[in-house]
Amino acid sequence: MSAIALVAALALATPRPEFRLPTLDASRSVSLAALPGPVLLNFWSSDCLPCVRELPLLQSQWQRLPALRFVGVAIDEGARAAPFARKAGAQYLQLAAPGGRDLLRQFGNPLGALPYTVVLNGAHQVCTTRLGAVDAQWLARAAQACGSP
Repeated sequence: MSAIALVAALALATPRPEFRLPTLDASRSVSLAALPGPVLLNFWSSDCLPCVRELPLLQSQWQRLPALRFVGVAIDEGARAAPFARKAGAQYLQLAAPGGRDLLRQFGNPLGALPYTVVLNGAHQVCTTRLGAVDAQWLARAAQACGSP
């Protein structure tokens, strides 16, 4: 059994995290429950160099993996994060969670280190996580293991 499959199997017993966060432009708030699954949550900050470097890859994979809902979660202030996300060309949903270290812990990152990516299955249970920058191969395997074709 692969590591991703093992994590996916163990996730069936974990509770489903929930949140309601504003979009970076503060035009509305979004709850996790309202997003159809599976969902990829990528926690980032505009002053995190690995976060900045992985953004173009996430943008391209968002277009290649349409069944996986991509959501960026900016841990820094929206006033700083919103212009950065626009300049970087992030077209998928971007949410603001300033001071979101508690949210990171809720999703299995007790250190609060970034970047941090979580893939939730269709029932919004944590299926797999990755601390550090992701690559296309990891994203494809995670999407498949967590229920995205």
